[in-house]
Amino acid sequence: MKKVLIISYFFPPCNLTAGQRAQGWANYLSEHGYYPTIITRRWDQEVKTPEDALLSSKDEIIHEKNERYEVFYMPYKASLRDRLYTKFSGSSLQKLSRAFTFLSLIAENFTQRAIPSRNIYSKAKEWISENNDVQTLIITGLPFNQFPFGYRLKKKTGIKWIADYRDDWNTSDFVGTSGDGFLSRMVKKFAIRSEKKWVGSAECITSISPYYADKISTFVNRPGHVLLNGFELEVPKGKIDANKFVLTYNGSLYATQPIEDILSVIRRLIVDDKAPIELHFPGAAFDPIQKKRIEESAHDIMDRITITDRIPKEDVLQLQANSDALLMVSHSNMKGVPSSKLYEYLCFEKPIVQYPNDFDIVESTLKETGLGICSSSKEELYATIKKLVDQKFGKSEENLEPNTIAIQSYSRRMQTKVLAELLTKIEGGNV
Repeated sequence: MKKVLIISYFFPPCNLTAGQRAQGWANYLSEHGYYPTIITRRWDQEVKTPEDALLSSKDEIIHEKNERYEVFYMPYKASLRDRLYTKFSGSSLQKLSRAFTFLSLIAENFTQRAIPSRNIYSKAKEWISENNDVQTLIITGLPFNQFPFGYRLKKKTGIKWIADYRDDWNTSDFVGTSGDGFLSRMVKKFAIRSEKKWVGSAECITSISPYYADKISTFVNRPGHVLLNGFELEVPKGKIDANKFVLTYNGSLYATQPIEDILSVIRRLIVDDKAPIELHFPGAAFDPIQKKRIEESAHDIMDRITITDRIPKEDVLQLQANSDALLMVSHSNMKGVPSSKLYEYLCFEKPIVQYPNDFDIVESTLKETGLGICSSSKEELYATIKKLVDQKFGKSEENLEPNTIAIQSYSRRMQTKVLAELLTKIEGGNV
């Protein structure tokens, strides 16, 4: 069986969604003749708040191996910036960490000493020297400060590598929050130079949508390939409440998602139409700012809304299984952003309400699978949800026709097959 090395900062038992991408590859690459070795950081504590992800781990390396893959969990020592951030969390002194953030972001461009997870690089170099038959390395980011590992490992060992983007970096359409001051401009300047230099040494890049793959490929001047996130779930049996209509949005919210529009439509349905709607936001309280957005926009209907911190995966799945429909909140005036929840939603084969319409990968995926109802305006969204409510309570006929073959094509097993085919091409020099 051929060997492939994967560097992924996030990997189970880390409970963040970012770890699921590499886990899917680890589970299924062996079906295509590849035995992956994953090098990641230790995750000794469940991540319930942003601060939890910044805590140091114990000092020992953990090595686990099974018939499908092996993992090296490297000790993690929090940086001074992160120690300050967690120590003074919630106080005005927390702002001290911002100065160290700028220093770290600049220093990372010149030395690995500024990267807290640099021991991942050291372990990778050691492992490659002991396994000289390995041909390919995959590095999946975020964080993007892992990409210089690929650049340096190729220079030292000649290994071919793939830069995998779960998000894009300097090509991002998201509006930055760090401002446009001198330090921010300097950080951006160095980051652009570094991305082109580091990723320019890769055989190719992969990303989560055609739009992302194309723009990143153009920016770094390397071939681009689409590698979707996919899903891998055992769906629990749902317990549908006959007396209410339950709509669920799973996971984090971002400033670019117009949740206020959706809440105003829900309020209209509840207050004016007396619709028995309940709206759930499991995990949204992870970000206090986004929780506040919901509460301020829906203050008079909060008795119909539930917002929670991160909860166990099995509880989230059960909540979705118990829902009548699932909510997909796209980013305003942006395309090519298919969050992981999109693929998780698919396997429930329930109506998926998208707002606003991205006219891109989310819309095309929902149409192909026969599950989506895409709305471009608040009036369309109102009509969509009202129709779903009426269907449940027998006031109109149901017309959902899931395309099960299309749905299965989005599984992590099928997406790992795409990755295996790409690895074969790279080994043959055909990328």
